[in-house]
Amino acid sequence: MKKAAPYIVIVVALIAGLLLNFSFNEGFHVEVDSSTNGIQDNKIDSQYQSILIYPKKNLLPEFQLTAHDNSVFSNKDFMNVWSLIFIGYTNCPDVCPNTLNQMTQLYNSFDDDMQSKFNFVFLSVDPERDTPQHMAKYLDYFNENFVGVSGSVKNIDSLVKALGGVYSLNKEEGEFYTVDHSARIFLVGPAAERYGILESHSLKTKDKTQIVSDLTQLTSDVTK
Repeated sequence: MKKAAPYIVIVVALIAGLLLNFSFNEGFHVEVDSSTNGIQDNKIDSQYQSILIYPKKNLLPEFQLTAHDNSVFSNKDFMNVWSLIFIGYTNCPDVCPNTLNQMTQLYNSFDDDMQSKFNFVFLSVDPERDTPQHMAKYLDYFNENFVGVSGSVKNIDSLVKALGGVYSLNKEEGEFYTVDHSARIFLVGPAAERYGILESHSLKTKDKTQIVSDLTQLTSDVTK
């Protein structure tokens, strides 16, 4: 029995690692219920195939970040427009560039009317390395209409938490540290409220017709 102990430890460690990786990549989170100061699972309901809509659409807290053009980015920039937000960092080796490419494909699938109704926002949680100037050059590789934002840790944490995301800076790795972060696309409504998320598998498909159809229907339903 003693000889089996090391193998049991290895198996447990592998399972724990897989669960941790899933939690960051799939945007695992909990929602704080301010009325009870407790924590409850975030339940999602939707009538759309590619969008998960939150039944409770909480207003985002006040925040102030800096956009890649050095302008102030705050709650006001979420008003009267829909926003798709991706949390990440420019030194990300795979998830971020792949997702931004998928977002670019989605943007290019919109007609002019839909493009005018949506903001595409890249929220960097690595402000030390992701200066406005650096993010401006980074986003040039994807789409000139995307907005890159970052700022103080306090403001980043406030917005990430309100969206339902998570991230962790692995600075113990040294100069070229990585960042664990949610891989979801968060949807913010035109009243600056947390509205829902895009289904990951739908975004990854080459044909973005279903997402375009659902988002078009959503914007129509809300304005009725």
